[in-house]
Amino acid sequence: MENNTFQVDRFWKLVVRNLKSLKKYWVQSTLIIAGFPLLFFLINISPMRMIIDLEERTSFMFTMVGILMIISPFMLFFNYNHPKKGFTEVMLGASVLEKYLVMQLACLIFIPLTTVMIFCAMDSLLALLIPFFYNGFVIKEIWQRPIDWQEITFELLFLQAILFFNLLFVRKKVLKTIGVFILTTIVIITAMVITVTIWKSSGSLELVNIEFSLSERGLFDINANDHPLVVLLMVTRIFIQVIVPPAFVIGSYFILKNKRY
Repeated sequence: MENNTFQVDRFWKLVVRNLKSLKKYWVQSTLIIAGFPLLFFLINISPMRMIIDLEERTSFMFTMVGILMIISPFMLFFNYNHPKKGFTEVMLGASVLEKYLVMQLACLIFIPLTTVMIFCAMDSLLALLIPFFYNGFVIKEIWQRPIDWQEITFELLFLQAILFFNLLFVRKKVLKTIGVFILTTIVIITAMVITVTIWKSSGSLELVNIEFSLSERGLFDINANDHPLVVLLMVTRIFIQVIVPPAFVIGSYFILKNKRY
């Protein structure tokens, strides 16, 4: 295998190879994604008296894009570290860095972009041909919506976590990943409950009504007069959003680099 450097032409060949190897997947995905606007149109003209309006279609598309991006490592690279099925990928004449960048590119950019393009293309076609039953354009609504950085940050966090566990686990990846998420949630909640209990029992924490919203606070917006619980939540938020994602990114790369068959 080539040394661990980056070459543009070799990287591009690897991108093209991955696209060609997933032809069947892209055809199926295109039909499914394009089928949702058609389904919404059928609901609008059905006797059920339900109307899927522009706002609901746009919200659905954003949700679908987020979900597909998060689970894309399982969809595209599920067998990458399989002892038999993944052996071909190991023998490719490309560096580990190039293979890893292809993974990130596919999950972060290609999946979301193609999903939006396919959905909006069918949505616009229906809106142009049958505006009475299918009013408005999702593509136009996208540009008018403010960017929800909080949501994007958590989507990126879950994506990098799933990419990491997809490379870490060889068998029963989905079940093990779900188990890790559940266990992590339990540990975090337990740790916070124990911390609050210790503070309360020591008399250093006065439990009062706290009006606090993470969405209204900047990531590092911690004030000197904040309640200790607020500070704890903010510190936990910084750790989850700032420390954990890069750790998963670095961890995924080193798992891929040191994988042995």
